[in-house]
Amino acid sequence: MGQVRTVDDLMAVGHGYQRAMILFAALKLGVFRGLASGECDAFALARRVGADPGKLSILLDALAVLGLVGKKGKRYRNAQVARELLLPGPRSMESILLHHLDGWGEWGRLFATVRAGRAKIPGADGGYQENFIRGMEENARKRAAAVARKIPLRGGNRVLDLGGGPGTYAVAWAEAYPRADIAVFDTPGTLRVTRKILREKGVEARIRLMEGDFLKDPLGGPYDFIWISQILHAFPETDCRKLLRKARAALAPGGRAAVQEFLLAEGKTSPPGPAFFSVHMVAVTGGGRAYTAKEIAGMMRSAGFRRIAADPPDPLGVGIVRGAV
Repeated sequence: MGQVRTVDDLMAVGHGYQRAMILFAALKLGVFRGLASGECDAFALARRVGADPGKLSILLDALAVLGLVGKKGKRYRNAQVARELLLPGPRSMESILLHHLDGWGEWGRLFATVRAGRAKIPGADGGYQENFIRGMEENARKRAAAVARKIPLRGGNRVLDLGGGPGTYAVAWAEAYPRADIAVFDTPGTLRVTRKILREKGVEARIRLMEGDFLKDPLGGPYDFIWISQILHAFPETDCRKLLRKARAALAPGGRAAVQEFLLAEGKTSPPGPAFFSVHMVAVTGGGRAYTAKEIAGMMRSAGFRRIAADPPDPLGVGIVRGAV
């Protein structure tokens, strides 16, 4: 929704969590997967997913209001949008939604975090980590192919996808430029999930995986191109500058780097997506936030990059800032 202007707008904001939690509860219960085996009534579905049939029927009716399930008589079925986006498949958004649910506790403590100036950082193990990495893959699917076309490589280029998570961008460049030598650098916990994803795609032999902490460990190299996508927002500016200096030092002469982020406009009150995302970073990180293109360009300049230019952000506020050595 847009800006709050009326009582109804205000109450819609206040009630917004209800729709989110109805969806999250259905995902955690396995409602959509349960209905994937065929339409049924609440009692039959309750047996499939292990739930109380009376309370499940109330949840199902609310899901019908949202248009996520259809209802005829007493029988429920997945709506088309649920079949396409909430079940395993090439368009699934299940993992990124579960990642948002994983952050629910941190958002519940937002007032205390803002007051104290520090957040309780969520754990990086188990389901949280897998939901996060697979969610990043879901978010990047469409954009990765477009970025690989927008930022061309040369045959045999040495490429580092720094903090590359699921390796979605690395795979897109590998498919577009088969002669390129492409590596993904990330933590051991993250790369355990990355290996699963690359294996599922049948491309594990195309991408090298490098384990480490990019703020502490050597990055290797030299590289011809370093891609830094959606990393800086997780860190305070001092760490961002440190990381960009390390990236600059890992580039070969004539090398390039590109930073992709949710970019705030200079006044920092638009676009809405990056502004709200910046609050998410306050809730779940130890000092991260969204940055403006000018701020990122300044950090790159101080790290020793030149010929710095920013591409206009897309409607969601995602933009790229490029530099060279």
